[in-house]
Amino acid sequence: MLMILVACLVWWRFSANKGEESENQRKELVEKGAVKREVEKISDTLAIPIHRYDQDIFNIDLTNVAGSLKKLSAQYPSIFIDPNAWKDAEYIAQIKAFVKDPVMQELHRDVDKMYPDLDFLQKELEQAFSYYRYYFPEATIPQFYTAVAGVDVRSVPILWVDDIVIIGLDWYLGADSKHYDDFGLEKYRRIHCDKRYIAMDCFSQAIGYWQLPSKTPITLLDNMIEVGKVIYFTEMMFPKATASDIMGYTTEQFAWAEQYQADVWNYLIENELLFSKEEGVVRRLVDYAPFSNPFVGSPGRIGAYIGWKIVINYMEKNPNVTLQELMLETDSRKILDKSGYKPLK
Repeated sequence: MLMILVACLVWWRFSANKGEESENQRKELVEKGAVKREVEKISDTLAIPIHRYDQDIFNIDLTNVAGSLKKLSAQYPSIFIDPNAWKDAEYIAQIKAFVKDPVMQELHRDVDKMYPDLDFLQKELEQAFSYYRYYFPEATIPQFYTAVAGVDVRSVPILWVDDIVIIGLDWYLGADSKHYDDFGLEKYRRIHCDKRYIAMDCFSQAIGYWQLPSKTPITLLDNMIEVGKVIYFTEMMFPKATASDIMGYTTEQFAWAEQYQADVWNYLIENELLFSKEEGVVRRLVDYAPFSNPFVGSPGRIGAYIGWKIVINYMEKNPNVTLQELMLETDSRKILDKSGYKPLK
């Protein structure tokens, strides 16, 4: 009996660590050989500036707002300041009221205190774009701007327009920031309000979607694979990041997903949900949420996690498929079939 117990414990230990070890082994391949050498060469040629609109707009001369806006309109794209805004009395009044608002002033001060400079972020982006240029040599590198506009719970921290990425720094003040109580930000979303996510969010919420074809996902499987591809894409840009951070889970949430992915998969199959076109089904399994209904104790986006695992299996089983080809593949059923994804309890 003792020998059986020991054997069971060893098996359990092996099973619990198997997913993590597999992830680490896969990432080590990216960090070795030709990929790493080429990335290092590219890294030496990259410089990615981050334009601090958040600082510039809050430091305008309140005794001469028109003059300040005229100067800023020459430095920033029209999505920030229209070239003729300095002539508009109503717009000038709105900007003045925004900058003088006590709530916004306090928010700006806290952001400025936490992020007096963004050297760390610039380095992280330059490293990630070294991989980006390796996998997508012809791709355009966007311009980065930061802003502090107040946390809108209906929005997201990273916005993008054409080749411009806007980072809402007020979304990254730490999960315990009192501002999130004031803005009514749900607690499950505050997990992500950490500086270590900024660079990854730029890829998972903006740049990753640039590489997808313009085809609207219809079924649950379509949505799972689309988001799974973006998560995988982000992982390739950040091969040193932990799997839980790539997914945006806490360690406990990731452990739950690893342990119960077979149960989730069986549920989807048994209830014939993979090809469901119901918006509610997609939302509760793929969108950000406190948990994935009906799995009590689960993290949100469990469908996105499963989609990511399918994509991982697909790329491992089909080593000749490039990252570009993966992102452009629109047949989600093909990816599933060729992935051989069959999680076991």
